[in-house]
Amino acid sequence: MIAAALKLSVYFGESLAAGSDLASDALMASLARHDLAASALLRGIEGYGINRRIHAERFPDVSTDLPLLAMAVGPRDQVLATLADVDAAVPRGLVTFETATIATGAEVAGATFPDGPGRAVKLTIWCRSGDRGRGRVPAYREAVALLRDAGASGAIVLRGVDGSVGGRRARARLFSTNGDVPVVIISVGPAAPLRACLPALTRILPEPVVTLEGIAQVKHDGELLEPPRVALDAARAQDAWQTIRVYARRTAHFRGRPLYSELTRRLRMAGAAGATTILGDWGFSSDEHPHGDRFGRIASHRPTYTVYIDRPDRVAEVWPLIDEVTADHGIVTSLVVPGYRERAGDTEHGALTGV
Repeated sequence: MIAAALKLSVYFGESLAAGSDLASDALMASLARHDLAASALLRGIEGYGINRRIHAERFPDVSTDLPLLAMAVGPRDQVLATLADVDAAVPRGLVTFETATIATGAEVAGATFPDGPGRAVKLTIWCRSGDRGRGRVPAYREAVALLRDAGASGAIVLRGVDGSVGGRRARARLFSTNGDVPVVIISVGPAAPLRACLPALTRILPEPVVTLEGIAQVKHDGELLEPPRVALDAARAQDAWQTIRVYARRTAHFRGRPLYSELTRRLRMAGAAGATTILGDWGFSSDEHPHGDRFGRIASHRPTYTVYIDRPDRVAEVWPLIDEVTADHGIVTSLVVPGYRERAGDTEHGALTGV
């Protein structure tokens, strides 16, 4: 299958309840009933939303309500049909839609990237943790090595704790290998090398599911590649929002603090709408070999993925602080988000009518 798709993202707190169930359980069960191409629930390590309070694993913001990010992808009509269930499961949180091209199975090899706001593209690969490539190497590691060798700017592996790929749901459990839990590989870079990887993915992965998007890659290790601005008049006419994503090593610091943590703190102080950071298992964001945690190392070398979404004019206002924090390290990308709605009680920002 190759088709126009929607990417659904739902940001909320892990303690949120939906009736007698946790919102995360209710949401992932409802997404599974809609038989989407893929879905995943990711646990964050730091973030804040409409209540302006930072929730984090680290002191002094240690929290029992860490952020969660649920992602799902499928043909447009199928994803839109989930919205009533999403609203019922997550009464407090942020829901966004992004447009993409989806490809599955053998047709992945012939897929092409749609036009976007800049010169770069984003390739998202969905597979299972237990999938094996050649030589019994984990398929996600083989895919990341393929992307790096081809010339991708960066890639990160995000391991889900719940979700489905190809219609089979799996949840992470203690004392289990969790081989069926979903893994999401996000890579960015120039179109030609990422497009060249697609045929090989059909040989590495038993049931490949990918989405393809056009994006702007704004920075790479301090170098400004293209401007972060979007067409403000067009964005306002569509009631669109803008997302800035930052890919960095967990060991990257700015003025003595982890880069992702300093970025979150500064965005909050500047009044930005909200930000969420997910810790990856494996990946790269500079001219380096793919990395993760290794036995014998005290510091975590895992990659991080930070998402900030706001009005385009607000993004323009806070851009100088993002630019400063990423002066030496990290990949920064930009994309217009046509559907954005944040709810908390009687408070509601944005709408989901632009897709």
